[in-house]
Amino acid sequence: MALRKIGFILVCAILAGCALERASQEYQTARIDEAIAKYKAAAATVKLGDSRDKVLDLLQPTQFELESNEIKPPVALASQTDSGVETMVVIHFFRSARHADERPDANGMAPEDDFTPYIFTDDVLTGVGWTALATHQIRKPVAHTPKDKSKEACQAFGPLAGCF
Repeated sequence: MALRKIGFILVCAILAGCALERASQEYQTARIDEAIAKYKAAAATVKLGDSRDKVLDLLQPTQFELESNEIKPPVALASQTDSGVETMVVIHFFRSARHADERPDANGMAPEDDFTPYIFTDDVLTGVGWTALATHQIRKPVAHTPKDKSKEACQAFGPLAGCF
């Protein structure tokens, strides 16, 4: 009789655990879906040429309910224009989709295609979406090798400059 009670208690505990896991998954799904709905409403007001501050003021609040593994941090890249002027390209990612069958990657992060990239060049919105990012020309700045002044000093001052 005692063995039956223990078995019954174990079955109840397992079922309760399953119910809690299911409720947790449903809460997570609802939270992500709500963030995506808020994002879509706010994103409709964003235009190319808007300032980075304006876009972030509109879109960041839509992501506040998401957990750290459900968001993607921004990326900043130094770039250069055709004429050689240095620029800064910053890419912000906003959660804009969720797939019913999605699984996190090895790091527990959501898949890349669940996010929409917003590309800012010198704090101005210059592109939105993966196609814009793929076609956006981000050029690595030309590396300038600094002049070696120690050789000049050695030639001019010899041992006085510490050259032997």
